[in-house]
Amino acid sequence: MAQTPVVDGLSPQIWDDKFSTEFFQNNPFSAYSGTGTNNPIVMKEDFASKRGNGITFDFITNLDRGSIRCQQPLRGHEDKLGEYGDRAFWDMRKKGISLHEMDEDLAAIDLRKASKGALKTWADEDLKFETIEALQSVGQNLDIQYGASTTAQRNAWNANNKDRLLYGNQRSNYVSADHAASLANVDTVNDKFTKDSVSLLKRMALMARPRITPLSVKGSNRRMFVAFAHPLTFRDFTASMNETERTVSVESKNMSIFLGGDREVDGVIVHEVDDMPVLAGVGAAAANVYPVFLLGQEALGWALKARYSSRKQEDDYGQITGLGMIGKWGLKKLGYTIGVDKALDDGAGGTTNVLGKQRGMVSGFFAATGD
Repeated sequence: MAQTPVVDGLSPQIWDDKFSTEFFQNNPFSAYSGTGTNNPIVMKEDFASKRGNGITFDFITNLDRGSIRCQQPLRGHEDKLGEYGDRAFWDMRKKGISLHEMDEDLAAIDLRKASKGALKTWADEDLKFETIEALQSVGQNLDIQYGASTTAQRNAWNANNKDRLLYGNQRSNYVSADHAASLANVDTVNDKFTKDSVSLLKRMALMARPRITPLSVKGSNRRMFVAFAHPLTFRDFTASMNETERTVSVESKNMSIFLGGDREVDGVIVHEVDDMPVLAGVGAAAANVYPVFLLGQEALGWALKARYSSRKQEDDYGQITGLGMIGKWGLKKLGYTIGVDKALDDGAGGTTNVLGKQRGMVSGFFAATGD
């Protein structure tokens, strides 16, 4: 029996008009930002309706301990208010996609719809990556990106923030004014990120001078910190917990300010962030080292002129359509960078400086191996 085959070239090609996109993690820091001081990321929108740049964040340190007593006159023995600050600047940030009418007609999928989604994803990730960069910033004024910093800038940051830096699980790993040597003491046996590491980071935050202010939970008398960790360090942290601790997430406690999948240990919310950096080969025996950031109030300042918004432009008689996403903002790690330096009691029988210190965070560095 004769059969009639399909002639090559006459078989129709059918393309699905649906499309999928690459996965990305929604900005994990967005839940921790707000206009009030009880946020790790403090937004200031003063420039939304004003011209200019450079917005100041003011900090007041506690007065010295002690009081004037009995007949001793108060006049001439007044304390000087510890007034410090920092400044963040905004810049224009933008991304665009151009589409030709002919390409839109020939494509199987809706290119304009795909472009809008891609730009929205880019805007969300841009804020996330900029937040991570700001958390790593070093230098005397905490305004130099870690990857672009010099050895001298990293060492200055190391020297200023001794009470705010933890290398592995022992404070003795810290080498004064030598960031690289401190990292080289971090090993994969003793310096993994565990629940005990979280408690140590918290104690450092509470004992730091000037003090790092914890977050307060609305409707309760609890004080909290939040920590952000790489997936590999988060893996080690979870492995160090017992079965009951692992199965209780923050979400199950109805704390709406925190995100599902977080874990709480000793008053610290630990959050897994997909795109946290790795410092390759800098630890002991060339171990990879991963930063962990413990944040209280006012760790970062967000100078916000305008949030990201979409724009559209047509050209060449309407044949070309441009889609853009434009925002005007800037993020900075807040610190005591403006003011007169002062020696403070460090709580351990010595003194510590004020200028150059991170305002609201402790930076930890932990070793981890791949899966």
